[in-house]
Parts: sequence; structure tokens; C-alpha cells
Amino acid sequence: LDLQVVLNQVVQEAMYLVKDSHEAHIYLYEDNQLVFGAALDEEGTKNRQVSKPRPNGLSIAVVRQKTTIVIEDMETDVLFANAPKIWRGSIIGIPLKMGERVVGIMNLVRSRKGEFTQAEIRLLTMLADQAAIAINNAHLHQAVNRQARSDTVTRLPNRRALDECLDEAIRHSNRSGLPFSVVMMD
Repeated sequence: LDLQVVLNQVVQEAMYLVKDSHEAHIYLYEDNQLVFGAALDEEGTKNRQVSKPRPNGLSIAVVRQKTTIVIEDMETDVLFANAPKIWRGSIIGIPLKMGERVVGIMNLVRSRKGEFTQAEIRLLTMLADQAAIAINNAHLHQAVNRQARSDTVTRLPNRRALDECLDEAIRHSNRSGLPFSVVMMD
């Protein structure tokens, strides 16, 4: 139910499913914008954002069209006209959807040019479907946790949040040897 763990696992599985994978990225679609979620490259580097989604690029096109887009050659495709020249190979962009609502996108870059096989596309689509469900579940879990730790009317932290904060402060004080104080107002 931890969102970052889910995202890291999905990019890892995507890299495993497609031969010659160079890197995989997930961007979450929140408040009408794409927010970096996770990344993995062929050398094992995790969560390094190579670039932000470009206004007329692949990621935005996938969100708008709500469909998978395959680019066989990034050097010659119009979606990559203003992209850095070092971007080479083929790429697939897959929407992560709950029903008709896009919750994110997953891009997988392959180092060589050419099409993705139907089997690769089918596997990545199944992974994307499961990822969308897991992302939605993680968001619901976060929302429930926030609600459990705050007053429903004022949205201020409640007693449960205070207990957790105090427990952490005590642990930190014990580790560091530093004192701490508590001030309470009602």
C-alpha cells in the first residue's frame, strides 16, 4: 500500500518484461499535470528523473489520447522533434487507467529502433492495468490514513496524530540524547 514501493516495483517489472530495455518511467497524473513517480534504467539507477514531460511530447499525448502510443524511432518522430539528440531507440507510452480516468503513464525506452511485439505490448498493458489498480489503492490508503489522523471538521491533527508524533519525538530524543518539550493548548 506504499505508493513509492508500488511504483518502484512496476518499473522494475516493465524492464524485466521487455528485452533491450534501456529505461522505464512512471508519471502520476494529478490535478491535470504529470508528476514524477518512479524510474529505473538498465544500470539499476532508481528514481532519477531524466527530464520533465514536454508540452507536446509523448507523455502528454498518452494522457490526452488515453491510449498506448508506440514510437519506433525517436529520432524521426514528430513527438520528439524538440527532444535532446541523445534520445535514440524506440519507446512505448502506456496510460495507467482506472476505467476511463488516467491516473498516470508509464514509458518504456528500448535502446534499439523498431517495433514492440504484440506480446510485449500485451504484457506491458496487463502490467499497466495492475499498476493503475495498485496506485488507486495506495491513494485510498493514504486518504484513509490522513482521515484517521485528523479532525473531520477542522482537519487539524487529532489525538492519534499526537500520540504518533510524541512516540517519534521520544525515540529521537533517546537516540540523540537531546531533550524535547511539549506545549499543549486547548
